[in-house]
Amino acid sequence: MIAAASLVVAALAFAGWARLALAGLRTERAVAFLDAVAPAAEVPSLSVVVPCRDEARGVERAIRSLLAQDLPALEVVAVDDRSTDGTGAILDAIARDDRRLSVVHVATLPDGWLGKNHACAAGVRVARGEWLLFTDGDVVFAPDALRRALAFAARHGLGHVAAAPRFVAPGLLERAFVTAFAAFAAAAFRAWELPRAGTRAFAGVGAFNLVSRDAYLRAGGHARLALEVVDDVKLGLLLRRSGVPQGIVNGGGRVQVRWQHGFRASMVGLVKNAFAAAEYRVGFTLLAAAWIGFLGAAPVALAVAAPHPAARALAVGALVLAAIVHGGTARRTAAGSGAEGLLMPACAVLLGAVLLASAAAAGARGGVVWRGTFYPLARLRAGSLRARDLLARDAAGWPGPRAEPEPPERRAAP
Repeated sequence: MIAAASLVVAALAFAGWARLALAGLRTERAVAFLDAVAPAAEVPSLSVVVPCRDEARGVERAIRSLLAQDLPALEVVAVDDRSTDGTGAILDAIARDDRRLSVVHVATLPDGWLGKNHACAAGVRVARGEWLLFTDGDVVFAPDALRRALAFAARHGLGHVAAAPRFVAPGLLERAFVTAFAAFAAAAFRAWELPRAGTRAFAGVGAFNLVSRDAYLRAGGHARLALEVVDDVKLGLLLRRSGVPQGIVNGGGRVQVRWQHGFRASMVGLVKNAFAAAEYRVGFTLLAAAWIGFLGAAPVALAVAAPHPAARALAVGALVLAAIVHGGTARRTAAGSGAEGLLMPACAVLLGAVLLASAAAAGARGGVVWRGTFYPLARLRAGSLRARDLLARDAAGWPGPRAEPEPPERRAAP
C-alpha cells in the first residue's frame, strides 16, 4: 500500500513539473527578444510615467537612462509620491538640466487610492504622448530599448506591450529565488496564447508596461485599479480583456532592474503582495501554497526514501525537470549559469511558505501596509479587479499581418 501510494505521489509530482516544463518551452518559443527586434525608423510620441517613492538610491541612473533614449518626441513624467528621502530633490535637479523631464510632487494621498496607482494616474494627467510607458524608479534602459518596443507594437498591431526585465541579482540565493518566482509567473501568463482572441492569457510587468494612450483611457486607466496592490499585472488583465491586443517581450539586457536588494529582502517583498496576487482568496491561496510546496518537497523525499523503484525514478525525473525549468528561466531572465535549477526544490517550498505568510500577515493585521499606509482587508477585497469579473471571451488577439513573432525575434542577440 505504501509503495503504491509513493508511486502515485511521484507520478503526480512528475506530471506537475512536466506541465511547467511544457509551459516554459511554449513561453520561450512565443516570446520575442527585444534585442532582436529591429528599431523603427519612425515612432509616435511617448510619455514615460515613473512613480517614485523613496528611490534616492537608484532614481538618477534610471531617469538618465530614460532621457538617453533614441526618441525624437520623448517626455518623462516623474511623480514624487510623498518621498521622505532625497528623491524629490534629485528629480528637480535633473529637470532643471533637461526640459523633457517633468516632476509632479504628491504631498497627500486621496482616500480610496494606493499611492503608486494614484501617482500613475497623476502622471498621465500631465503626460501628452500618444503612447505611455509605466515603469519604476529603479529600472535602467539601454538607449534603443523604447524604439525597439514601439517597433514591436507597430509590427504586430498591439496596443499593449509588457517587457520582462533582466533581474540584476548578484547573489546565488537571491538569483535562484527571484527566477523561481519568474518561472511560475511565466506559466501563469500563458504568453503563447496572447496572439489568439478569447484566451485566458494576460501579462503585465511593473518594470515595463507600454500602452497606447487611447487604449489606456478606453479601458478606464488606473481609476479601475485604484486599490490594486499588484497594479502592474492587473493593468495587463484590464487591457487585454477590454479588447486591447497585447504582447510580451524578453527585455534582456536592454531593460534591467534589481527587484530587491538581497535574498531576504526578496522574500519579504513578495510577502507584501503575494496574497493580493491571489486576489485575497484564502482557499485558493492555501491550495496554491500546498501545490507549490508539494512540487518542491515531494520529489526530494521520494528520490531518497521511496520504497518503490519506479517511484524513485519518477521523483528523480521530476527533479531533473525542475532543474531544467528553473535553470532555463535563470539564464533568460537573470543571466544565470543554469546551476540555479539545483535549488528549485528549496525555492518552491519557500514560495509556498511566502504565500502562506502573506495571507497570514494580512489576516493578522486585518489588512495590508503598503508604502506606509494601512489598507483594511475588506476594502482591498471590495476594490480588487478579479479575473473572473472580466470575460476571457472579450480578450483581443493580434490583428497584425503575422500571428506569431518572426523567427529572428525569438533569438537573443549574441
